[in-house]
Amino acid sequence: MSRHARRVADCQRGIASHPLKIPAFFPDSPLPIRQVLRPELLRHGWSLLLDTLFPATCPLCRREMAQPNQICAACLPELPRQPENYCLRCGMATKGVQRGCGHCEQDPDFAADASYFAYCYEGQIAKWLVGMKFSDHSEWSRLLGWLAWQRLQRELTWESPDMLVPVPLHPYRLIARRYNQSALLARALAGWLNRPLQTNALHRIKRTQPQTHLNGIQRAVNLRGAFHARNTVVQGRSVLLVDDVFTTGATTQTAVRALKEAGAKRVAVTCLAAVQHGQAQDQENPFTDTPSFG
Repeated sequence: MSRHARRVADCQRGIASHPLKIPAFFPDSPLPIRQVLRPELLRHGWSLLLDTLFPATCPLCRREMAQPNQICAACLPELPRQPENYCLRCGMATKGVQRGCGHCEQDPDFAADASYFAYCYEGQIAKWLVGMKFSDHSEWSRLLGWLAWQRLQRELTWESPDMLVPVPLHPYRLIARRYNQSALLARALAGWLNRPLQTNALHRIKRTQPQTHLNGIQRAVNLRGAFHARNTVVQGRSVLLVDDVFTTGATTQTAVRALKEAGAKRVAVTCLAAVQHGQAQDQENPFTDTPSFG
């Protein structure tokens, strides 16, 4: 062993046998400094400090909460929930729970095996979704994912998909917006479901025009050939396709067909909110009075 190597070994043995101790003003602590200043302990201490200075609150009533990105039990029932009776295939409101209704059975292009929507696209839910989509509030996805899980935990647990796949944005739009709001929601739901998130399973290969002012037929034409799915990822697998808002179903059904053409065994759709038939919606003008998250 060279002289340099011996010096390095001696130094290492000396450090191991004589760790630095806490200074004299902490006489009761036997822990060496390197144990007290471990990164995980520092992160935990910083988190406690932030929780003390900025406690988590309900974004609606400002009641203090034990966990961030959640809504209190008093405010949760006030959100515009989907009707209890709905079609298990397309998710539209019906007179009773049924599999298949006049909306999806009369559409020969309807491809989804099941559809699950948590809320109606109105009120506070619409404000949050518009704010997340158009006002750069990507951090709101954690709460919105938690809200979707509160409403759809039973259905999504029963579905037990092999993977979650978000509806993708075209690369140009992704660059302009800097994030895909559907992917953020899918990431939150994947964590609650303990299932993998696959962001490379479905790609948007056609640059479509914005669909806010298009009707159902125009949307279907606009989206024709817009998606491509990778059969090496989805073949023989069950997929949960995640989007933020269900309007006419043109986007999700086009994506579902692409996944099935690539060999997906089953494709279910879940969205945080759905526009009911005849309901007016505006996804272009962000709301200015949207409450911030605590």
